[in-house]
Amino acid sequence: MNSILQVKLNFAKEQNNSQVGARELKTHAQVTSGTVEALIEGLRAVLRYYHAVPKLVNNILIDVNYNDIIAKSRRIQEILKPTGKSTNEMVVGARFSNAPAGQENHIITYYVDEEAINRTINDMTIAKRFIDQELGGKATRENFEDKGIKKSQYEKYGLSKSRLRGIIIDCSAVESFDVPSIATTPDRESFLVTFYRTELTLSLLLEKLAIEDRFYRYTFYGSDTLSVTRDLYDILMDKVPYMISMVSADFSEITLEDITTEGQKEQISIPDPANEPVIGVIDTFFDEHVYFSKWVENIDYLDEIERYSAKNAERVHGTQVTSLIVDGPRMNPWLDDGCGRFRVRHFGVCAERIQTAKLVRKVRQIVKENPDIHVWNLSLGTDEEVSRNFISYDAAALDELQFQNNVVFVIAGTNDNRADRPDVLRVGSPADSLNSIVVNSVKRNGQPASYARKGNILCFFNKPDVSYYGGDYDDRVNVYSGYGEEPVYGTSFAAPWISRKLCYLIDVMGLPREVAKALLIDAAAGWEYKQSTYQNKDIVGYGIVPIDIHKILSTENDEIRFVVYGSSESYRTVNYAIPVPRDEDNRYPYIARATLCYFPECSRMQGVDYTNRELTIAFGRITENGKIEDINDNVQDDDRTHVDERKSRIEFRKWENTKFISSILKDTLKPRKSYGDRLWGFTVTSKERLSTRMKHHLNFGTVITLKELKGINRIDDFVKACRLRGYIVTELDIQQRVDVYNATQEEIIFE
Repeated sequence: MNSILQVKLNFAKEQNNSQVGARELKTHAQVTSGTVEALIEGLRAVLRYYHAVPKLVNNILIDVNYNDIIAKSRRIQEILKPTGKSTNEMVVGARFSNAPAGQENHIITYYVDEEAINRTINDMTIAKRFIDQELGGKATRENFEDKGIKKSQYEKYGLSKSRLRGIIIDCSAVESFDVPSIATTPDRESFLVTFYRTELTLSLLLEKLAIEDRFYRYTFYGSDTLSVTRDLYDILMDKVPYMISMVSADFSEITLEDITTEGQKEQISIPDPANEPVIGVIDTFFDEHVYFSKWVENIDYLDEIERYSAKNAERVHGTQVTSLIVDGPRMNPWLDDGCGRFRVRHFGVCAERIQTAKLVRKVRQIVKENPDIHVWNLSLGTDEEVSRNFISYDAAALDELQFQNNVVFVIAGTNDNRADRPDVLRVGSPADSLNSIVVNSVKRNGQPASYARKGNILCFFNKPDVSYYGGDYDDRVNVYSGYGEEPVYGTSFAAPWISRKLCYLIDVMGLPREVAKALLIDAAAGWEYKQSTYQNKDIVGYGIVPIDIHKILSTENDEIRFVVYGSSESYRTVNYAIPVPRDEDNRYPYIARATLCYFPECSRMQGVDYTNRELTIAFGRITENGKIEDINDNVQDDDRTHVDERKSRIEFRKWENTKFISSILKDTLKPRKSYGDRLWGFTVTSKERLSTRMKHHLNFGTVITLKELKGINRIDDFVKACRLRGYIVTELDIQQRVDVYNATQEEIIFE
């Protein structure tokens, strides 16, 4: 087996020097005067609605229903344009239409003043007349780009050429306009209600609606979210339905249906803890009477009222989860991962259910107060499916914490606890957390557990991330609680095993969290992902993580696997000199794959357009023209090629914060041509979603694997070539890293 290499590449920065060309109609687009008239009537209908209801805010919330998945550059730019600002600055939300999977279109909500709407109606009326008089009633790609249309033909309509053309191009992308509304309401008695952001504070809104806290129960969570009961929710839906952006359930609870309480107690010995790494667990309460209690620093994270009501609460689920982190391999020898034991700092936040917003507040405080912990295990979740159109409140909070802090959350994929399962449920929150590692459960034979739930998230993002062995009704894993050792099943008991591996990679092996996450996902995906696993990715994610940590930290003799850690600080971060060894015929006898992970800032208020920043990876040979021949044929960043947004998301996972690209392993593969002295290249391209400039760097971790087609071990040649180029190359030697970790944990006593 070859060791995995850590290669410190020298990166260069490249700015985006491409010029934004003039806007054009898409190839098959057409805009008739009837199309424009229908859109004008849609705007008038929106105005009539707002004129008929009490005016509570200064401007108007309006949905623009697009006719496709729309890229930022293709959003409306002249329609609804306010004075002195871009239309994109007015976006307050985005969701998808209620259409079958793969056919969804964007619905983007704007907050604009009435003057901008009236101006748009006037200008669209002029555009309609232009289409009738100059283009024969229909604008197409051909006649719209006709150079025979003189400037004077535009000017006689009283609008600038760019404004008039922009209005028509915008119309080609829009299907209709509407007043915002919530499609579905959870069947609950309490809700988290999030409002579109306007100049009106929530307290002032409630005051204008004459809602007093002596009559209704509600709690503020941040500047845009309320926790409300059913009676108040009904009032809000009656009076200001257009101001409500998101509605979700307000409780998280343990998602395991079958907790056994008839375990076998026996005397079990365990050594005292020493300098083992610490994993944070946020769960139900921990039972301090178990045999491994010395390994657990237990904190019941409760206020006085909660402490009183929880005096006689069961301490089962949280204890079971922690037992796997501390001593899981002893109870499940077939799952011995080689990671040893871990200490746990256990925070009991509830007995079995907790208000979502209260859980978020506690998690924020816990992470802030424990900066030494890098890996957090969270096995709480909701029964309700996550929305197709927005990230849940608690998941968004976890994403924010991971963007701001050097931590990773490992989250259980939630269970389907229904007696009958006519279909597969989407996961419950917070398993829609994008930055977290979400873990689903499989049986010992590798098949998904019968209670497994599915992604994707926001109809797009690949969740769960990975799968692991969490047992099933007839194939359980063993845990320990105050009742003794007992067999259980659930995603709650798959997640702790991934927490162990992740903590080992970060705290023992000393890897950055981005690299550690990429290693787990890459090991789960392997060469099989594109051939087989991909078809079931909404349930198993990128695949099942290998049991033995050595299989994650080593590779086959015919493979070169190396990790790269870097920081995106400009449009493009590049290295065009990766010295991949050639064969005796001066060719490259390899197939390749690469996994990229990063932790972006996200905006829940942007709905389905959730991630603020995207990193795109390209890896492959440098061709004669100096370009990278990407192993994934990713052309979306090529200035000469246009790829629409829907295709970019499907084929190149645009906006996804995990990128996995791979050649497909076949028996008929042949070595690839080398282009003279040119080597291989690696680029990371950064794009911003919002109208803001890049404010800060964004770290990324990448795992790259080269597989030699003839089975020859060329790793020594690669290491030598890298060092000749001045790159620092180190082996991820497990024993060496363990020795270093132990040495750094020793206490020094000064006499």
